[in-house]
Amino acid sequence: MDCLLSAPDLYPIPFAALVQRLKSEVAAGGAIYAINRRDWWVTKVGIDVSLHHLGHHLGSPSGPASGPQTQLAQNFVAAWLTGGRFMELKTVQIDDALEIPRPCIFAPNVGYNVEWSQELRVHQSAEEYVKGWMLVHMLASKLGPGLWPGPMVCWDLSLGYDLVGIQSQKVRDFVSSMRDAGPIIARLRKELPPELAEWGAVDVPSQLVNSVTLSTFHGCPADEIESIAMQTLDWGMHTVVKLNPTLLGYERVRRLLDEMGYDFVGLDRAAFDKDLQWPQLMAMLPRLEARARQLDLGFGVKLTNTLVHLSDVTTFDSNESYLSGPPLYVLALSIAGDIRKAMQEEMPNLPITFSAGIQASNFHEVVAAGIGPATSCTDLLKGKGYPNQTRYLRTLESKMEELGVTDIDGFRAAVGGSADPQEASFRTLTQMVETVASDPRYQQETNAKAPKKVGTQLVLLDCLTCDKCIPVCPNLANFTLDVPKSEYAPEHVAWDGPQFVLSPGVPFKVGKRHQIANLIDACNLCGSCDVWCPEDGGPYLVKPHFFISKQAFDDHPNRDGLLVDDDWEGIRWQRGGERIHWRKETGNRSLLQVPGGTVLLSGDVVLETEGSGAVDLGIVILLRLFLRAITHKEADAFRNLQTQRIEESPT
Repeated sequence: MDCLLSAPDLYPIPFAALVQRLKSEVAAGGAIYAINRRDWWVTKVGIDVSLHHLGHHLGSPSGPASGPQTQLAQNFVAAWLTGGRFMELKTVQIDDALEIPRPCIFAPNVGYNVEWSQELRVHQSAEEYVKGWMLVHMLASKLGPGLWPGPMVCWDLSLGYDLVGIQSQKVRDFVSSMRDAGPIIARLRKELPPELAEWGAVDVPSQLVNSVTLSTFHGCPADEIESIAMQTLDWGMHTVVKLNPTLLGYERVRRLLDEMGYDFVGLDRAAFDKDLQWPQLMAMLPRLEARARQLDLGFGVKLTNTLVHLSDVTTFDSNESYLSGPPLYVLALSIAGDIRKAMQEEMPNLPITFSAGIQASNFHEVVAAGIGPATSCTDLLKGKGYPNQTRYLRTLESKMEELGVTDIDGFRAAVGGSADPQEASFRTLTQMVETVASDPRYQQETNAKAPKKVGTQLVLLDCLTCDKCIPVCPNLANFTLDVPKSEYAPEHVAWDGPQFVLSPGVPFKVGKRHQIANLIDACNLCGSCDVWCPEDGGPYLVKPHFFISKQAFDDHPNRDGLLVDDDWEGIRWQRGGERIHWRKETGNRSLLQVPGGTVLLSGDVVLETEGSGAVDLGIVILLRLFLRAITHKEADAFRNLQTQRIEESPT
C-alpha cells in the first residue's frame, strides 16, 4: 500500500510523558523503552573502548547514523542503552514540509529507501533532540540504573543540503538553539509535574552540539561544498563533510557492484559526472583542514552518503531509490583506502567517520582500520533492531580480550602489527581494501535471502505474534497487548428510534493472550515492520492502532485507530472514516454511539436505542477488551502507552 499523507506523519510524545515512562520503567527494574536489560551495553571491566573524536571523549565508537533512528526523543534512549555514544542527528534542512512517499524503507538484507530527510518541522526537530539529550542525561544520572559512569556521548548535528538553505535564518536559528539549548531545556523542565521534579533537576549541559556533519545533494558544485564547510567552521563548529560513493567514478563503482553480484543495480553515468570529482576533493581537503587548524577546530570526512540507483527490487512507486547496506560498505571502504593513501603524508590524521553497511561482523574491523566513530542505520532496521549495536561493542571487546589489549590504540596496534597505532591502522585498512570486494559477507548471493513469508494474511488479532515487528521499528511504535482468550457470539442490533431488532452477529475468537498493537503517533508508515513480518499485510496497517494525541486522531479521519478518553472510561474507534464511541456508564451499563444513533447496554444486553443504525455488537466486546488492555496496571501495554498521557487510570 503506497500513500502520500498531507497531515503530519509523526506526533512527538510529550516530554513529561517520556520522563514518566523512564521513571516507572527504571523503578520496575526491567526493560527500558522496550530495550531488555540483557541488551544494554555496559562497559566491561578492564576494557576501554572509548574514543576521542573532534574534542569529544566518547564512551564507545558506535552510534546510530543520521536517519530514522535519530529523529524522535525515544530513539536516543534506545540507541544509548545499546551502546550508542555518537548520535548523528537526522539531517535538518530549510524545506521542512516534505511529502514523503509511504512506505519509504525496504531493508530485508540490502537497504533501500526513498527519503530519510527530516519528517518534522525544524522547531520540532530541535525540541526532539533536546528531549533526547535530557533523557539520556537522566538515564545516566543517579536516578537511572547506575550502571554507567556518565553519558560520554556526542550529539552531532547534520545539516543539508545547499549553502542558501544552511545560511537561511530558519537553519541558523536552529543551529543556535542546538548550541545553546538553555531556553528549550528550561521550558521542558517546566512541563514536568511535581512528582517528576527530581528528574527535572538532573544537570544537563545547555550546549548540545559543537560539531556538524554536512550532507549535500548529488550534483552540488565543489566550490559550494567547500563554502558550506567554511561557513560552519566560521560558526565555530568542528566540521565533517559527508562524501558520496560517486567519488570512485562510474566505471569503478559499476565494476565493484558487478563483481559482488549486484548487476541489477542501475547507475546514472551523468550523476557521476555532476558530483564532486576526486581532484576537486584532493584540492579541497588541505584548504579546509588549514582553515580548521587556524580556528583551533577539527575537520574530517564521512563515508558515505547512500548511492542513488535505479532498480525494481523494492515496493516503492519510483524505481529510483537510495542503496545502503553491504554493497555500500565495499564502496565506502574503498574510498577510505584511497583517501588514506593519498593523504598519508599531508594529512595522516584526517578523521574519517563511517556509516555504510556496518554490522557486528565488521564493526571491529573498521575500528581497527583507524576509522571512527562507525555508525549504523540499515542494520538497526533488521532482526533485533537497536540491540544489534550491542553486539558490535561486545564483539569488539571480545577481540580486544583475545589480543590482550585494553584500549582502542592498543587494539589498532595489535591488529596492524606495529607499535604505532596510526601506522598499524593504515596497514589494516590497506589489507581490507584489497580483499573487501571478494569477501563473501558483501556478495549479493550472501545477502539475497529475505525474511521468510509464510503466505498467510495478517489480521487484527491472533497473528503469529512472533514479535518480529517490534524491534525493527526505529520509533518503537509497535508494542504488545495482553487480551484475555475467549470465544464470543455477539448479537447484531438494528434500530429505528426506540424499536430494535436483534439477530446473530459474527462470532469471533481471541485465541492468544499476547497481541501486537501500534502507536500511531510514533509510526511514520515507513514499512520496515512489514518487511520482517512473516505474514502479508503489514502490522503498521493492520494491527490495532492507538492514538495518544487527539490532534493526531482528528488529523487522520480516514486512518483506522483507537483513542482512549481522558478519564480512561471510554474509547473511540475510527473505522473506515466513521467514529464509534463506547463508554462506561453507572454500574454495568455502557453507551455505544455510532453515526446516527446510540445503544444503551447492560453488559452485552441491549436496553434502549435512539436515532437509527445497525451494528454488530462484537465491536463493543473488542472496544472493551482494548480499553482494559491499555489501562490495566498489570498489562504490558500500561508502560508503553498509558503512561505517555501521564494521568493515572482510576482502575
